[in-house]
Amino acid sequence: MAKNTNNNAAVKGEAPKKKRGIGRWFKELFSELKKVSWPSFLTVVKQTGVVLLVTLFFLLVLMGVDAGLGALYKLLMTGVNDMPTTSAVMSVLTSIKSIPIFGALL
Repeated sequence: MAKNTNNNAAVKGEAPKKKRGIGRWFKELFSELKKVSWPSFLTVVKQTGVVLLVTLFFLLVLMGVDAGLGALYKLLMTGVNDMPTTSAVMSVLTSIKSIPIFGALL
């Protein structure tokens, strides 16, 4: 008869894990790091520049969206007549209406 053990590794068909020392772990770590193909300095600088430009672009886009939504919220809370830019917008619309082509559209 087979000897019955309560070892889960034996039941699964796996070998039990051996304990390794910290020195061996570091040795394997440095061995793996030697196998890595590291990018050149110029490649790192170029890719860092691309990341910074994309980040700056999205920062500007999000700031514009935030400013637009803030102005829309202020417009909704205060009303159209209380906005200081309303008179400027109305004067532009009045001058556009005076142009015959656009007057019919507005």
